[in-house]
Amino acid sequence: MTEDAPDPALHFGNLISAYADSIRTSDFKANLAVLFVAIMMGPIVAYRDKYPHFLPLPLVLAPFLVAFFFLLVCVYPRYPKSGRNNFLVSPNPSKKDFVFVENSGDDLESLKLRCSILSRILYWKTLCLNISVYICLATIVVIFVLLGCSMFWPTS
Repeated sequence: MTEDAPDPALHFGNLISAYADSIRTSDFKANLAVLFVAIMMGPIVAYRDKYPHFLPLPLVLAPFLVAFFFLLVCVYPRYPKSGRNNFLVSPNPSKKDFVFVENSGDDLESLKLRCSILSRILYWKTLCLNISVYICLATIVVIFVLLGCSMFWPTS
């Protein structure tokens, strides 16, 4: 029983489509997180008179602004222009500029390069999304603790 060697172009093509789907999913999660942060900031601003006197409102909102920054970095598209030898930018293109040349060696190398670029993009998107979500959750817990303390131990 002999198995054929797997096609590397098919393998990298499948990886590229998986990375692209994961990047789209990460963008969707970041958009939902932006909505969550925006909704959670309303009640936090509404109870600003209940916070301890040493916590001004800008200090309370600072973690949310940092989370917004990381979500912006997460959603911002970062597709570098590395490895594009077939991308033509010319003010006067001619017909000979668009002749198709089949070269599978270069195609496999471009698939590998595209796969590594998408992998790097997905890594940074996931990292920024996780940082922003953990900042928001930790800030909400701290704010609820502060509000709870201020309700049970009112200052006069």
